[in-house]
Amino acid sequence: EPAAEYWLRQSAEQGHALGAYALADLLEHRGDALAEQWMRSAAERGHREAAYRLARALDRRTPHEDEYEYDGGADNGVASTSGTSDSAGDPGNEAEQWYRQAAARGHQRAALQLGAILEKRGELKEAGRWYLTSAKDGEARAACALGFLLRDAGDTESAAVWWLRAAQDGDGNAANALGALHAERGETQTAERWYRAAMDAGDVNGAYNLGLLCAEQARTAQAEQWYRRAAYAGHREAANALAVLLLQGGDATGAEPWFSKAAEAGSVDAAFNLGILFAGRGEEGVALPWYERAAAAGHTEAALQVGIARLRDGDEREAERHLRCAAGGGSAEAAYRLASVLDARRPPAPAHELGEQVHEKTECEEWYERAASQGHRRAQVRVGMLAAARGDVVEAARWYREAAEAGSRNGAFNLGLLLAREGSEPEAAVWWARAADAGHGRAALRLALVYARRGELAEGQRWADRAVTLGPREVSERAARLRDALRQELTA
Repeated sequence: EPAAEYWLRQSAEQGHALGAYALADLLEHRGDALAEQWMRSAAERGHREAAYRLARALDRRTPHEDEYEYDGGADNGVASTSGTSDSAGDPGNEAEQWYRQAAARGHQRAALQLGAILEKRGELKEAGRWYLTSAKDGEARAACALGFLLRDAGDTESAAVWWLRAAQDGDGNAANALGALHAERGETQTAERWYRAAMDAGDVNGAYNLGLLCAEQARTAQAEQWYRRAAYAGHREAANALAVLLLQGGDATGAEPWFSKAAEAGSVDAAFNLGILFAGRGEEGVALPWYERAAAAGHTEAALQVGIARLRDGDEREAERHLRCAAGGGSAEAAYRLASVLDARRPPAPAHELGEQVHEKTECEEWYERAASQGHRRAQVRVGMLAAARGDVVEAARWYREAAEAGSRNGAFNLGLLLAREGSEPEAAVWWARAADAGHGRAALRLALVYARRGELAEGQRWADRAVTLGPREVSERAARLRDALRQELTA
């Protein structure tokens, strides 16, 4: 070896590219820091493998800034990066330039890495060109990545061609993509075959996807088998899915460790599910940290649960923060609760000089409206009340009706009030009846009064009896007096 090093060094020092590369390779195996110097020398003289290895070395040196690594096992088939940095988008980035030089000289893995860098940066057209170059040279991972680019561009048929090529060359990610494509088309047998191919290629996603496929077909035992296989291999979402399956089967004891395993591995859904599991047992204090972990990762429903817990504890500031996160993530319940918090601290509306209310839409109204537009019944009733308060009867009626038709007894009651004030008592009675049948005591009392005025005393007494039962207390007291009066009238 010393003699080999001597002659390689002689060759490298005289400008021989292959000699410089071989010397760098020898020194790298020894862990000698001078290896990079000779690798760079070989790369500068046009040695494509040296250029590629130099780029990889530069990536490894700064993994938190600009390391791009194509992950053939990723579930979306695109490149992943260990971090982000402004330098990653700089055309002068040194690693990228060496990848580019190696790729230009026909190095298929360099072309793959270059494509990954460009895709991450959003330069999809150029990324596609380098993936295509690499794929044509036989790089299966590039063919797979090209397939995902084509799919995202809407060309599923071309994507399938490249996935097929990659899968046939042993790329498990491409096999999974083909399985998903056939599953979407309802071709479950073909999908299962490709998921098995992915699993045979060493991609644990294949077992997980097989579990999902079996679960969709209600083949619970097989689903559990595949979930277990993937979960034991470290697939966190399979562990979560297995726990959900066990929980649905009534095995909460068996589900808990799998939820824990998945949550500790970083599954946001598993952390949320653990929170639900503990909360269901009444262990709110144990549930909250799991909700908080999921909420910190952006889980909307977890943020809602944290917000509710903070409201319960009297920490309105933290509650508002989490409710805003959940409402912003699309939770109608969070939007309603956030609006309620803001509503409670809202000062009374100032009166106009001429006695007219000056109405400017407040933030709480905007959140009520957002929740209402998502079908939240209590929010719809509240929006209706706000509209009625400013004299917009048409808008109020629209929201009350929408809530009532969705099953809100308060919405039905308020709609009845609005209709009665507008002179439509028969229609109002219909909505009050619906509200009373759903347990609304005031609606039952209103109906009793309506029938009493019409002279239908027996019907009025029936609704008065119902109002006494439903309450609240002041309603029960009034209804009892009315019932007694109607009974006396009937027996007179």
